[in-house]
Amino acid sequence: MPSAMATRKPAVGRGALVVTAGGRSLGCTLHGTRRARARTSGFRARLQTASGRKVLKLRRKKGRKYLAPAGAVNGWNREKKKSLK
Repeated sequence: MPSAMATRKPAVGRGALVVTAGGRSLGCTLHGTRRARARTSGFRARLQTASGRKVLKLRRKKGRKYLAPAGAVNGWNREKKKSLK
């Protein structure tokens, strides 16, 4: 297999999936992080591109409470737990 192709290391049990590309590990892909989610689809990330601004415009037009839910991660799980009670 060429080294440029991504390979997967078999995990023992139900462990995390570690992806390697060209010998370099891309890290754990089982769960994301809040920081990565906000960087890719947060409010500030949406403002930086024309298509992102269009997304915000359409969400405003539709009346969404949260324009960019990924950016509002601080305390998100706490609010979710409150709503389940």
